[in-house]
Amino acid sequence: METGYSILQSSNLFVECFRESMPLVIAMILLYQYYNKRISIIDTLLYAFASEAYTMLVIGPTFNATFFIGIFIFLEQAHQLFTGRQYIRKEYFFLLILPLLSNIVVFLITQFYKDPFSYPGGKLFPFYTKPIYFYLKTYLPLFAIGAKIVQEREQLSFEKFSRSIKKIAIISCIIAIIQIAVQLIFHNVELSEFLGLQSRYLQQEINGPLGLRVQALFSEPKIFSAFLSLAIPLFIKDRNYMAATVMSVVGILTSSQTFWINILAAGLLFLCLPKLLPVRLKIISTLGMIVGVFLAISASKEYFLKQYMANRNQPIYRLLLERSLYRYDNEVWRKSNVILGIPLQRDMELPIVDFLRNEPYLVISGYGAGNSTFIPPSYFFGQANYQNKLAGIGGQNLNMRWFFILAEFGAVSLVFFFLILTRTGQGASPFQRSYLAYVAVCFFFSQIDLFLIIVALLCAYNNESVNENGHEQNT
Repeated sequence: METGYSILQSSNLFVECFRESMPLVIAMILLYQYYNKRISIIDTLLYAFASEAYTMLVIGPTFNATFFIGIFIFLEQAHQLFTGRQYIRKEYFFLLILPLLSNIVVFLITQFYKDPFSYPGGKLFPFYTKPIYFYLKTYLPLFAIGAKIVQEREQLSFEKFSRSIKKIAIISCIIAIIQIAVQLIFHNVELSEFLGLQSRYLQQEINGPLGLRVQALFSEPKIFSAFLSLAIPLFIKDRNYMAATVMSVVGILTSSQTFWINILAAGLLFLCLPKLLPVRLKIISTLGMIVGVFLAISASKEYFLKQYMANRNQPIYRLLLERSLYRYDNEVWRKSNVILGIPLQRDMELPIVDFLRNEPYLVISGYGAGNSTFIPPSYFFGQANYQNKLAGIGGQNLNMRWFFILAEFGAVSLVFFFLILTRTGQGASPFQRSYLAYVAVCFFFSQIDLFLIIVALLCAYNNESVNENGHEQNT
C-alpha cells in the first residue's frame, strides 16, 4: 500500500479490519437482495453509494461496495452481449469508444508533435497501460450500469428513484446525528471511525465549530453534502419542509462548499427559470448565473476576509466562512487560483488548468483517461502534493466532473457526453426535466457520476418499453 494512504487508515487494527471487510459484505448483501427481487437495481446502486465510507484500502481507496457491484454488473452485461441477449445502441456505442479515440489521438500527439508529459522513474509502460486500467476499472462498469438501467426500465421510474433518495437521506441524517453525539460524548476516534467517520474529519482545528465534519456512511463529507443537496428539492416538492430543514442543517455540518454551491444552483434553477425552458438551456443559464455570483464574491473577497478576521472566534462565522475564504487566500501560495471567480483546489484542479493552459491543443483530445498522473511535477505545489498525486490520493478524482471529462477525454467528447446525458423523453414531467438540469449543474461541482447516469436514463426512457427482439417501442 502507498504510504500516503495512512491518512485514511485507522490506527486501531480491529477497526481497520472491520472497515476493509465491509465493502464485500455490503456488496454481497445488496446483490443477494437484488437478485431475489427485493430491491431494484437503482436501490442496489444507491445503497452501495451511501456506504462508501468503508473501503478496502489494502487494495486502494476506490475499492468499495459500489466498485464491486459495478464490476459484477459489467461481467453480467458482457456475458449477455456476447451471447446475443443484449444490444448496444448506436449513440451509446460511440460513447463506448470515445476514450479509445481520445487516447489514440494523445499517443499520436506525443509521437509526432510534442510530448508534454513527465514519466516517473522514466518508465513509459504505465503511460500506455494507465488508460486501459481506467477503462476496465471505472468506465466500463459505469457504462454497464447504464445498460442495466435501460434494460430494466419497465420496472423503474423517477417516482421510485425519488422515494429511494428520500429514504436514504433520512437514514443518513440519523447516522450523522449519531456520529455527532458519539464523538461529542465519548471523544473516541476509534469508535467514530467504526461508525464511518475518518480521523482526518475529527481534527478540532480545521473541521468547523463542532470539531468534526459529518459524512454519515458516504465516502467524504463533500459527497454526503452533494447527496443531501440532491434530496432537498425532492422533499420540498412533496412539501415536507421539516425534512428539508433537517437536511439543510446536516448539510451545513459537513462544512463543504459543495453544499452551498448546489443549494445556490437549486434556488437559481427552480425559482428563477421557467419550468418549460429546455433542459440544456436551463443548465447553461444556471451555470452562467453561478459564475456571475462567484465573480461578485471574488470581487468582494477583501470585505469578507475583513469581516471574518474581525469575528473569527464566533462559531457562525467559522461555520460559514472559514473554509470558503481559505480557498481565496493567496498569502501563503502567492498564486491566484481563481478562474471565473471560482477558487480551484490547488492540489487538484489548478495544476490541470495550468497544464492545459500551456498545452492548449490537448483541450481538443484531452490528455487521456487516467493520465493526470503524468502531468509534470512543476505544476504541483510541493513534493508531498506531487507524491500524493502519484499515489492516486485525491488528486486523480476531480470533483468538477464536466471539467474532468474535458481534461481526460477532450472537448469533442464533452459535447457528446453533454448531448446524450441531457436528453429527455416525451413523457418526462416539467419537474423531472428541471431535476435533470439540476443534477447536470451539480455534476459540474460534485462527483456524482452515478446520479447523473440514473437520472438521465430515467428521464430519457420515461415511457419506453422493449419488445422480445430487443427493439424499442413507445407505449
